[in-house]
Amino acid sequence: MILIIDDDENFRSSLKKYLEEEEFSILTVENALQAFNILHNQLPDIIILDLMLPEITGYQFLKSLRETVKWHYIPVIVLSAKDLAKDRIQAYSLGCNAYLSKPFNIDELISIIYNLLRHSTNYLYRLKFSQLFQKQSFEINNNYHVLTNLELTPKEQRTLNLVTVGYMNKEIAKILNVSNRHVERYISKLFQQFGVNTRTELVKIALQNSYITN
Repeated sequence: MILIIDDDENFRSSLKKYLEEEEFSILTVENALQAFNILHNQLPDIIILDLMLPEITGYQFLKSLRETVKWHYIPVIVLSAKDLAKDRIQAYSLGCNAYLSKPFNIDELISIIYNLLRHSTNYLYRLKFSQLFQKQSFEINNNYHVLTNLELTPKEQRTLNLVTVGYMNKEIAKILNVSNRHVERYISKLFQQFGVNTRTELVKIALQNSYITN
């Protein structure tokens, strides 16, 4: 089930229709309080979140979600009219998995949904058997990931910067003037070097360790 949180009734209705045509099960609410009520009773596979919500903002909702053990793993896609880099960085810092600015391409959103569903399944499997794995390339100190001796190529650094502000693979490929496959390789290498498995983890640790450049 996908939970859509947006105070624009027309937008909620249109997005619900599009996603149901892709055979997704959809629930919609207009504010964060209604969303919390649903979360106490059933857990969605993905949350689609607007940032400019009444009373409790999307940022506040996202922060609370990530701080609650039984909800922290739920993938979140931000769909917002806020398109400044600082807005993207704040959302990624709080734990969103993807960020699209309105208006957006519905095919890109659907692609992101399928990708996050695959990653979510893999994450829950890894969580269950986490004692079998050892973290490499960084150590954890009070939930702070400290990286040592990490060297990035210029293309990897530019890719990391663009991922941090919310650009998707196709956009990064155009900016760097390379193929999508090359971007996938850069991101895969970044995942390996930072010892992570998702963009959210990558952005969080990169920001913590000041690996973002201008």
